[in-house]
Amino acid sequence: MGFKVFESSKSAQSTRNTPDKLENMSKALPKGSTICSCCLNYHSCMPLLRFSKSRLSLGEATIGNRRLLALNCKFMDLSNTRIQLLLLSLNGCFIVRLVGLIPDTWDWVRIDCGSDTSYKDSNGDTWDSDDDYIKTGDNKQVASTSSSDIEQLNTLRVFSEQNKNCYTVPTPTSARYFVRAMFWYGNYDGLSKPPTFDLEFDGNKWATVVTNTTSFTYYEMIYATKGDSISICLARTRDQEFPFISRLESLPLPDDMYPQMRRDMAWFIRYRYNYGADDRIIGYPDDKYNRIWEPQIPPGLDSVTANFTSLDETSVNVPPDSAIIKAVEASATDRINLSFGFDNVSHLDHVEMYFTEPFLETSETRSFNVTVNGSFVNTTTPEYQICTSVWANLQSIGTLDIQLVPTEDSTLAPIISAIEVYTVSQPLVIATTSQNDLDGLEEFIETFDQLKGWSGDPCLPNDTIWQWLNCSTNQPPRVTSIYLSGFGLQGYLTNFSQMDALEVIDLHNNKLSGEIPDFLGKLPNLRLLDLRDNDFSGCVPQSIIDNKQINYMIDENENSSCRKSKNAATIGSSIGSVILLALLVSCCYYCCCRGSKQTDPSPTESTVEFIPEPAPAPAPVPQVIVQQTVEVHQVVRNY
Repeated sequence: MGFKVFESSKSAQSTRNTPDKLENMSKALPKGSTICSCCLNYHSCMPLLRFSKSRLSLGEATIGNRRLLALNCKFMDLSNTRIQLLLLSLNGCFIVRLVGLIPDTWDWVRIDCGSDTSYKDSNGDTWDSDDDYIKTGDNKQVASTSSSDIEQLNTLRVFSEQNKNCYTVPTPTSARYFVRAMFWYGNYDGLSKPPTFDLEFDGNKWATVVTNTTSFTYYEMIYATKGDSISICLARTRDQEFPFISRLESLPLPDDMYPQMRRDMAWFIRYRYNYGADDRIIGYPDDKYNRIWEPQIPPGLDSVTANFTSLDETSVNVPPDSAIIKAVEASATDRINLSFGFDNVSHLDHVEMYFTEPFLETSETRSFNVTVNGSFVNTTTPEYQICTSVWANLQSIGTLDIQLVPTEDSTLAPIISAIEVYTVSQPLVIATTSQNDLDGLEEFIETFDQLKGWSGDPCLPNDTIWQWLNCSTNQPPRVTSIYLSGFGLQGYLTNFSQMDALEVIDLHNNKLSGEIPDFLGKLPNLRLLDLRDNDFSGCVPQSIIDNKQINYMIDENENSSCRKSKNAATIGSSIGSVILLALLVSCCYYCCCRGSKQTDPSPTESTVEFIPEPAPAPAPVPQVIVQQTVEVHQVVRNY
């Protein structure tokens, strides 16, 4: 794609522009406009980009006495885009508005997982590498190619370190998003052991991914986003079975598609068939919303093709014309029986059925009743060259059975062009992990390089919590423990005082330095603090010493200026207390024994009479013993 070139007057070349001026000019544009900006003196003029996936290139040339500015916005193919140079020129700086964009593609994200670079495919569509979306994982080349001709299945990204690895996919439009993840093992590791692992989104479980050595697999969902990004995570659930992914895509859907969907649930595709076709899978660009329609001719049904090549009207969900003009029909006035297998557990299904009348027969009628699992849903009469749909929500266990039964006045057999069957999720998590904890963990991740790459919800789903955390089951979940022993952390300990549900902090065996933060002693729920074997300096904060509920361990820090004096004083106090206690007990024992011998002498002892001296007043032994016992217990607690 070449540069789009605009002329500008030479007199404006010396004018400097500021980002503030550009921002003010951009506010005059309609909401949602796609903006790129450029200046003659563009080194002093920051590009103004409204979309995170934009990439701006600038160039310039001189023709005659005119200086030309070249603009190239590469975040989409501009071949279908009309460019307007708005009359908002300010001091020689132009705002360029891109209009007429194809709404189906401008918010698309396409990731060729494992690719080293971004590129354009044979359709002219841009595929990104992983780098902008995830910081963990390794790129691999498959050893055996897929039986399909899908270019993006030649590479994959595998995750062998952390138990959960998450892509952050931008969702700038507040809408329902269609998301697909694709997996092809391809014996990339030479082990011929395809793994099984979990696929998650925004703290919710999506699916258990079961890969194999013979074919690729994919998972699709429709999901109403709740922020400006979706977190798509791959979680290891079996020892030495490392998650991977080959391809990841997302795009927004129009508001009028799938209007029955609730925002607190997600839909997971189970079946999507193009009935009557036996030749090829239909996908993008035939389906401009990227859905995959598999060909299917059920046994006992006849394939029919409409006598038109395009539809005049589609009522809902915009299925591709090519999936509708072919259909299956029952013989004579027989019924159509369709069956779909599921796990033998209760689940909620959403079914969308699509119909059209393939032939214009004025003397014939086609009408039939639709039943699902024996329950009547609707009576439908397909219309010529118009796609209509019938939908149903129902609770199922095991098999889902659909029947199309002709009505009494119908002269033609039932017919169906296409179907989609979704499993509806359980209500999605109400809240992610507490924002206080997310903010505190973000401080850890930004401070210590060893933690960079940890992403996604740390506590959800609760069976794939980050390896170095424990979380509560509250709503929202709270982080209760941090276990970072031996992680090689270096530098000052960051402030994470907002994580006020912490009960355990284990940071021993690292290279943490500086003074021990005072806020640790003020965490209201902290019970155990292990800071041994670090390089801290200074004294233990008084807030920790005074907090009687904290058991703290800091005795192995090499550089603590207070360590020796504090330990010596504590040990001296301990030894002195023990010696004093022993002397008191011995004295009491001696006095008691002596008194006993004087008042009740044994017959075998000497008969020399002896007059005892008056016994001294007894010391307040119980009070002293109690006092020393408390002191000894305190020493044990501090160690």
